[in-house]
Amino acid sequence: MRNYLTITITDVHGSRQFTLTHFFKKFIFWFLGFIAVISLVAGGLVWQVVIERSELEMQIEDLYQQKLQLESGFNQELERRDELYTELTQNKEALETEVQVKEGQLNFLQGTLGKLEEHISDALSEQTSKRLTELSELDIRLLMHRIPSGLPSSFKMITDGFGWRTHPLTKKRSFHEGLDFSCDVGTRVHTTADGVVESAGWDASGYGLKIIINHGYGFKTVYAHLHKLLVEKGQVVMRGDDIALSGNSGASSGAHLHYEVHYLGNKLNPRQFADWGLRKFDVIFKQVREVPWESFVDLVIQEKQLVLKQSLPTAAVSTEK
Repeated sequence: MRNYLTITITDVHGSRQFTLTHFFKKFIFWFLGFIAVISLVAGGLVWQVVIERSELEMQIEDLYQQKLQLESGFNQELERRDELYTELTQNKEALETEVQVKEGQLNFLQGTLGKLEEHISDALSEQTSKRLTELSELDIRLLMHRIPSGLPSSFKMITDGFGWRTHPLTKKRSFHEGLDFSCDVGTRVHTTADGVVESAGWDASGYGLKIIINHGYGFKTVYAHLHKLLVEKGQVVMRGDDIALSGNSGASSGAHLHYEVHYLGNKLNPRQFADWGLRKFDVIFKQVREVPWESFVDLVIQEKQLVLKQSLPTAAVSTEK
């Protein structure tokens, strides 16, 4: 007996029968089973999506609550900042008022002190000027051999003075402690006063080849960015002696001589000492107030008298006085 599947369809018009083979019957069963499995899998996926959505909604709710807390904290912090800013503004205005009062008092005190210093300086200048009239030409030359005076080298121009400037290499604001003379590499450099070479060699701080000469009485001079040294440490030099050749060593933007004048560890403006000569002998005593010139004048006179006592007969010394 063959396997047949008979399907009868009845409606108002009558009945109709359809006969299907066994293979087609199996195909229908497998198709219905496949649909059932797909339905089950789809149902499981939908249920998982529903669960995940529920979890996401809970997370969103948590994030929303955190957002509300953060906004509340931010608003409170903003209010505290505004209160602090208002308080600081009031304090700043009070301090500015106090500073203005103090500046007025300070200006008054500085003005008063300046006038006192001017009176004292004028009195000292008058005393120094009076003593200068007692100096002979020999006294003046002796004084200028003891204290740095004149130019340390021939030069084309002064490229940098003493004081605040923008550094040519670092481009930063810094204090220039000397005087820069533009000159060709190999230009002779000479000492500006008698003294002893305190150091001569390479300086790693940017000066390159550098010489320091100790002139005694608190004075020192510095010569930097040199090309060649002509003296060594401990050597005695006289004013005008060649000590080096100028160059471009160290932190330098071009060939030049860097020159400094120190007194008791303080850096003085070398320009007044470089301009100091026999024709402008008394100008430096008014320009450089950091040096007790009166005592130097006395020292030179005493040294001269001591030399005369050692080299001349007693009668001659008495006559010289």
